[in-house]
Amino acid sequence: MDLILAVGEILFDMLPGGRRLGGAPFNFAYHIHRLNGPLRFLSRIGNDPDGRAIEDILNAVGFPQDDLQRDPEHPTGRVRVTLDAEGSPQFEILPGVAYDYIVSTAALERFVAQECRLIYFGSLIQRTGQGAATLQRILSKRGPETKCLFDVNLRPDCWNAETLKGSLKDTDLLKLNGDELQILADINAIGGDIDAAVAALMARFQIEVVALTLGEQGSCLFTAEGRHDVQPAGEIAVKDTVGAGDAFAAMLAIGYLHGWPADRILASASHLAAAVCGIAGATPTDDAFYDALQETLTIEGGHA
Repeated sequence: MDLILAVGEILFDMLPGGRRLGGAPFNFAYHIHRLNGPLRFLSRIGNDPDGRAIEDILNAVGFPQDDLQRDPEHPTGRVRVTLDAEGSPQFEILPGVAYDYIVSTAALERFVAQECRLIYFGSLIQRTGQGAATLQRILSKRGPETKCLFDVNLRPDCWNAETLKGSLKDTDLLKLNGDELQILADINAIGGDIDAAVAALMARFQIEVVALTLGEQGSCLFTAEGRHDVQPAGEIAVKDTVGAGDAFAAMLAIGYLHGWPADRILASASHLAAAVCGIAGATPTDDAFYDALQETLTIEGGHA
């Protein structure tokens, strides 16, 4: 079994049409849970109505809560989300919330050292000193065969250059968009076009795979064998793009761990991301959504 740990935020996205459960690591973990089976998800919620609502939602869908911590002092995370004319989200992320105070545990560290095959993390969980220290402690416990997927997900005023450079040193799989690639290139004094910037990052930080999403221009996967491209998946009525990148990252992890060829990983990740764009919010609760994906992606018995 491919054992995955996702570390980071769970929160409510306060959308124009109401609140929806979100947070990039949670969205990633949710898709892994529905498509690939058991995983561990480390996050923290408040002892408040939002936190209890999250527990109810997770109980209803059978999502694991063994590593979901309850904070007696800080509120559950919230993000105010506004959508532009194309359905693209803009985020206002509230500070001082429960997921900023995630702590590691001895049991989790044993899992990371002995069983875990891939650790997923992003940048938002590292916006505070405690969050960054907790993540670094967990990463330091991983075994030599454990891979790390860094899903950059830069949010305004929630990152700094040194944290990003440190994260790249722990990265085996990197997932980012075009704007984030430019930022990483700039802070590392890397010039050139997309191919040159990616090649330089891969060489400098010994990164094995880079997944680059480019919106209407499709997406690319860079490996030791070269660059692979795919165009956006078909015509789809876009409800919003919230969570599309998280869905892409989930399929990247599944395909990588199962040894899929690059073209299959890329096509499957693009397909799942497009499907998420066709629904409101990031995490579908309708079983038919995943049943259709399993058939399309040749995922049998609920597992890739």
